[in-house]
Amino acid sequence: MKIPKVNILLSTYNGEQYIAEQLDSLLAQSYPNIEIFIRDDGSSDSTVSIINHYIKFHPEKKISFLFPPSSENSGYQKSFWKLLRECPEADYYAFCDQDDIWLPDKVARGVRSLEEKSSSLPLLYTSSFAYYDDQLNYSGSAPKVKTPIMLKDVLFYTPAFGFTIMINNQLRALAKTFPENLTIPHDNWCLKAAASLGEIIYDPSVTAKYRRHRKTTTFSDSSLLKMTLQWIKTELFGNEFHKMYDYNEKFLSAHGSLLPAAEYQILNLFSSNSFSGWFKRLFYPYRLRPGLGGELALRICFFLNK
Repeated sequence: MKIPKVNILLSTYNGEQYIAEQLDSLLAQSYPNIEIFIRDDGSSDSTVSIINHYIKFHPEKKISFLFPPSSENSGYQKSFWKLLRECPEADYYAFCDQDDIWLPDKVARGVRSLEEKSSSLPLLYTSSFAYYDDQLNYSGSAPKVKTPIMLKDVLFYTPAFGFTIMINNQLRALAKTFPENLTIPHDNWCLKAAASLGEIIYDPSVTAKYRRHRKTTTFSDSSLLKMTLQWIKTELFGNEFHKMYDYNEKFLSAHGSLLPAAEYQILNLFSSNSFSGWFKRLFYPYRLRPGLGGELALRICFFLNK
């Protein structure tokens, strides 16, 4: 019986403080058919040396640099896209950040869930996680995710962080057709592609420890008022809202011809702030974000035609 192969795609950058713990958690996975491909994004610390130590002393675990380490810094978006496009073919592909901890059954749960679905569809598996601080002290649980996750749910909100995502070969093949000159985060693109052309599978089980650093804040920490004010700050007076429009427009321009009519109409409506669509955006009858604060801020932006 064939055991599906999983490529773990790990992008690193100045991660000497945490990379060993993450690699240990990858090596401790219960799933047997794993290969770890790494791209270092120009680290100036000892990250590369630590990884080389693991490569040397764990030859049976199939850890390798997909690209020779160099001083080139492309940014995390391009780094993950390079990994996804250039890695050898597998059955499934899992994105991995350098500073988290994966629980031993993370990969196994993903494969089991994906194997239950038709491989002819672009599939994305995502799981829950728990928040931890720099020293791996537990600090909270992830927000609950409402299912099913549809296209409207990923236009202005990210229900799945990159490190929770595993995709099948159909979704990866579709990703390789995305124009290289267009910049969009790998997880954002994968969510849109699976929601509009395939299926998103959500597993409520906690499969990873998400290390949240001291300077990092999340909306789950905040009251409704603080959440709303934070959304307004970053979207009404910042450029985050325009980024989301931009990501939607780029996805639409690249894959619009593949989309079912209903999905095309939704993306087309929310890919620009054209005045002709102002009323439909403002009074769109379905929630676009799970939290009341985020939804309120979104509707304010629509009202002001941001």
